[in-house]
Parts: sequence; C-alpha cells; structure tokens
Amino acid sequence: MKRKFTYLFLITIVTIVSFQSCTERIDIELEEGYIQLAVEGYLAPNDNKNYVRLSESSGYFSNVPAPTVSNAIVEVTDGVTTYTLQEDAEQPGNYLFPEGFTAYREQSYEMNISLAEEVGGYLNYNASAYMPRLTDRIDSVSVEFNTDFEYWMVLLYAWEPAGPDYYMFNALRNDTLITDTISEVSIGNDELIDGNYMNGIVVMGFGKKSLKPGDKFTLVLSNISEDYYEYIIQLQTEISLSIPIFSGPPANVKSNVSNGAVGYFAAYPSVYTSTIIRSP
Repeated sequence: MKRKFTYLFLITIVTIVSFQSCTERIDIELEEGYIQLAVEGYLAPNDNKNYVRLSESSGYFSNVPAPTVSNAIVEVTDGVTTYTLQEDAEQPGNYLFPEGFTAYREQSYEMNISLAEEVGGYLNYNASAYMPRLTDRIDSVSVEFNTDFEYWMVLLYAWEPAGPDYYMFNALRNDTLITDTISEVSIGNDELIDGNYMNGIVVMGFGKKSLKPGDKFTLVLSNISEDYYEYIIQLQTEISLSIPIFSGPPANVKSNVSNGAVGYFAAYPSVYTSTIIRSP
C-alpha cells in the first residue's frame, strides 16, 4: 500500500510540473469594434420609469464608464401628441419626459433621436414600441422555502387571460429592488397556461441567503411585448457562461433602434403584489 501511495504521489507531482513548464502567457488581441449608439429607453409608468439614456458603445476591455451622448433632441409621439424630452442636468445623457407625462396600455409609441454629432455614422435614429395590456387579476403571491434544494420559491396565484402574453418578473425585498441586473430578471410566456388559473405557479427562485422570514417580498409582474421578451432572452444568453466552454460566439443581440444602434426602447405596464415571508 505504501509503495502504491508513493507511486501515485510521484505521478501527481510530475503532472503538475509538466503543466507548469508548459504554461505560457498569451496576450489576446481583440479588434476594436466601431462605435455605436447605445439606447436604453423605457415607458413603464407603474415603475416610475420613463426616460431615455444615450451613450456610446465601448471596447471589451474598457474599465471606464461608456461615454454619454449629450445635446441630443429626443422626441416620443403617441401619434397625436409629441413629447420633447429634456436632458437631466445632473445626469448627462439621461433624457426625461415632461412633468405630467403618462404612458397608456395598448398604445403604440415612436421615438426619434437627433444627435448633435454623428455616432456610428448617423445623426438620426428611431424606434417604436407597443405597450401591452396588463394582467392584473392577481389573487396573491407566496414565498416558500424548498428544503431539498435550499432555495426560496415565489408562487403566483392569478387568472391568466386568453390570448398570447409575455411576462417579466422583478422582485423587491423590503421595498428595495433585488433583481437589479438583467441576469436576475425572470421572464416567461403563457404557452402552457393560456386562459387558465395560475394556482401557485413558480415564477422566480432565490438563494437561501437572498431572503429571510419576516421580510416584505414584492413581486413585480410586467406585461411585455414578444419582441422585448426575445431581446431579454438573447441578452441573458449573451452574458451567461457558454456550455461547452469552447462553443461558438452567440449571435448579436437584436435591437429595435434603427441604423445599427444597440439597446432597446421598451414599453410595459406593471402590477405590484406583496407578502410577508413566513418561517419554513
């Protein structure tokens, strides 16, 4: 037994040394892509989230915030009224809707952007968005702890209306958003539950340490368009770990903004439902 152990030990040492001797630093040179306009636009009245943010795309290894785009003319129209957004003096590149602006469900909106200087070879960009209906017949939401897998399950009890619907789910813990990155947002469609009652369907999951008994948990259900649903899927796929590790690069994430811009102009209504988490 001792000889066998010594033999295995020597094999291990030789293997480690071999790997170390073959290690060589490789500097990967990536092409710097051309600069594109990055657009982040929202019409989300229930979330107090009506704004357009403009910036320039930056290099893969850039360690500084992307440059913002100022002095643009940003307009949004519902086909009857045109609203001119004002740039936030404290946050350059952020364009805010006029006070009193309200976006409505089942309404189409068009955004037009005129830049003071070209970005990506263009001065003008446009996009359109449709705000879907709101699925607001929610009875309750509950949060239960799964002892087998040690994670919190968010269960929804609500009527799902007939017709195609696409959903985005966010969450607040004690009134603070905990799904603050796109990778933490949950999405789904009604393909398997169309027109039926959602009797405790699991719509989100959180790690053991993310929530605790006594917390106020708020589920934010948003009805989103099919295009925005597909955009989120592509974005989450883009930033997730590729399996297998040497998979080919994913396709470029789609955008609804013209002239090769990146980002999205989205419109969606939301409904908030809260509960107090009980002990498992």
